[in-house]
Amino acid sequence: MLAIFLLITSDSVLSDSKTDQPEPRHILGWVESIRLEPWGLKMLARIDTGANTSSMSARDIHQFKKGNKDWVRFILDFGTEKGKPTRTVEIERPLLRSHKIKQHSGISQERLIIAMDVCLANEIRKVEFNLIDRRALNYPILLGRKALAGVALVDSSRTHLSKADCGHIKKKKKKNDQSDELAIPE
Repeated sequence: MLAIFLLITSDSVLSDSKTDQPEPRHILGWVESIRLEPWGLKMLARIDTGANTSSMSARDIHQFKKGNKDWVRFILDFGTEKGKPTRTVEIERPLLRSHKIKQHSGISQERLIIAMDVCLANEIRKVEFNLIDRRALNYPILLGRKALAGVALVDSSRTHLSKADCGHIKKKKKKNDQSDELAIPE
């Protein structure tokens, strides 16, 4: 009888110590397809639980004022699939802040932070990205722990376990439409 009482009370103590975060609903691989919203731009992202923050590849970064707010304009280069040509997109977003990011080498670097809506595992989430040139790396987007918290677990031995549709319908490209550059204002 005492053993049953101890078992019941220990279970209730354990359940009280759980966090209020929702249980993860998805299992992701270490590489997944995402879409930048609301434009539906599909690209590959590296899922990295070792990184706290998320990063987006950006070159030609320029800060400017729009009204009385700080904004940033940059070029994002990305490939949609292996073997297909790289696309180039100009993006303008409000600047949230700048932040010092500590690199693996131990050196801190000041980076600009923006927010973007991202479709991952058929759900749209607002993700904060620091801007850094990632063209020398395999993936233009790195999603860190903050973007994944309460949403997903990561199976580091697998890739492409989810879809990034979020209601998008694949458009057929016209033969005359060869444009590689797309301007995306806020």
